Amino acid sequence: MHGTCSRAARFRSLLVLLALPALLVAWIGWCVIGFLTSDDPFGTTSKAPCDEAMEFTGVPLPAGARDQQCVTRVWLDTEYDVRFRITRKDLDAWLESEFPGTVLDSEFRIGKGDTCAHIEFGDQRPSQAVAADVSVVYEGGGTALVHFEPFDV
Repeated sequence: MHGTCSRAARFRSLLVLLALPALLVAWIGWCVIGFLTSDDPFGTTSKAPCDEAMEFTGVPLPAGARDQQCVTRVWLDTEYDVRFRITRKDLDAWLESEFPGTVLDSEFRIGKGDTCAHIEFGDQRPSQAVAADVSVVYEGGGTALVHFEPFDV
């Protein structure tokens, strides 16, 4: 029976033809699930120097801030996440000197924060933050963990 395919060979060819579209569908599904479940689907988050993050706001880190960690997210807008620990007294003094009238409120908390505030910066030069969200978690011993998140859009 020369020139004819055996049943097994035809079956293997059919499996190969069906496996390729199935693999493509599985890969697309994996990509979609990964995109929907990721906090950063476009890979836009990276570590940033805290000096750069605070320059974005036009305001220095408060005196007494420690354990600073800063990241930036850039996609349609620019956002920094500045985290630091500070005494409650130093935090209150910083807010009063740099953002007069800012009141930390527990009514509209952000995430796990104990208190929060939204700060509008007013007139800023181009490529600087226009506002920031602040959330504070009060830790023991009079210490506050601050999440300061300035953004430009």
